[in-house]
Amino acid sequence: MNGEHDPSQMSLTFSGEFADFCRESGADAYIVTPFGKKQIFRDAKFVIENRPKPQWQSRGGIWYHLAQIRYGIGLFITALRYRAQVAFLHSGSTHYFVMSLFRLGGMQVIPVMHNTLWPSGYPPSGAKRILALLNGSFFRLAATSVIAVSPECVRQVDQITGGKHCPLYEMKIQFRREYFAKIPAAPPHDQQPFRIMFAGRIHENKGVFDVLRIANAVQDRAPGRVAWEICGTGPDLDELRKRQRAMNLETIVTIHGWTPPNEMQHVIARSHLSIVPTRSDFAEGMAMTVIEPILAGRPVITNPVVPALEVLKPACIEARTNDVESYVLAVLNVLREGNHYRELCNSCPALAEQFYDRHLGFRAVLHRATDHGVRRTYA
Repeated sequence: MNGEHDPSQMSLTFSGEFADFCRESGADAYIVTPFGKKQIFRDAKFVIENRPKPQWQSRGGIWYHLAQIRYGIGLFITALRYRAQVAFLHSGSTHYFVMSLFRLGGMQVIPVMHNTLWPSGYPPSGAKRILALLNGSFFRLAATSVIAVSPECVRQVDQITGGKHCPLYEMKIQFRREYFAKIPAAPPHDQQPFRIMFAGRIHENKGVFDVLRIANAVQDRAPGRVAWEICGTGPDLDELRKRQRAMNLETIVTIHGWTPPNEMQHVIARSHLSIVPTRSDFAEGMAMTVIEPILAGRPVITNPVVPALEVLKPACIEARTNDVESYVLAVLNVLREGNHYRELCNSCPALAEQFYDRHLGFRAVLHRATDHGVRRTYA
């Protein structure tokens, strides 16, 4: 509310950029989040509601889809009561085809895609294809415009609609330059041990268990040469620590758990590069965990299911999706190739600038994607 940055975040928050957009547009907003316990905050310009999703969605299968539909209908009812003129709906709020209700209710409908429609390179099949067809009808007929975090998101909308869609806008996630300016240059290539960092949600589909397998294989072939640090929290954190002990990796793999930004600066500072081994069952939209190391001058090993690879390829080492051995070979190659490592580091500064350009960020794209005459908004 004070227009201050959230000190727990390295990036500009999407909620903060949205609030700034509303102030600049003279718009009121009803903002719903799915987090925390149910509660509502009100002031002169904003209503902010925490509205948790039904717990039974965790059962998966049909229960997950029913929960998504129910949640979307609830958002629609709230929007009608608020007399909203525009609905900004983040991916994951509900199924896209449910968002068609908002258009039927007379609102502009602007989905904000933080995830792809399917994992890049793994198009939907079976029941997921039916869902994709339903979602495609929304993008063809109901969406007013679309905001997306990566070129892959844009391509998938174009593909699912056969090119018949509303305007598509790509935004660049924006970061705080001052945060990364405090991090020194990457360590020399020959500084031992060579340190590799994983930062992100601790979940199997993010490849965290693959990190342990990669670390174990690298240790067998290059004993003592590489140290690993894992930062983040998530549902698989306890299992990750259990497997670390079972594989006797405590001396070369450090698991920090949740790491606040001031401590993360130190982890990044001592790292040579980062690894983002997202697996093919996760529809990654961009992956801030690829952007952040590059802003700090560190290369990243990742794979094509991560759309950030396309955008930041000059500073990335490409492995094969779901292929532990390809990551092992990538690590062993970078250990041998000091010149290549330095070239990757040198590519980082130019790539970083797009993530400091506020004209490319969420707030600026919101203005371009919206009718500037609108006086009341809903997210």
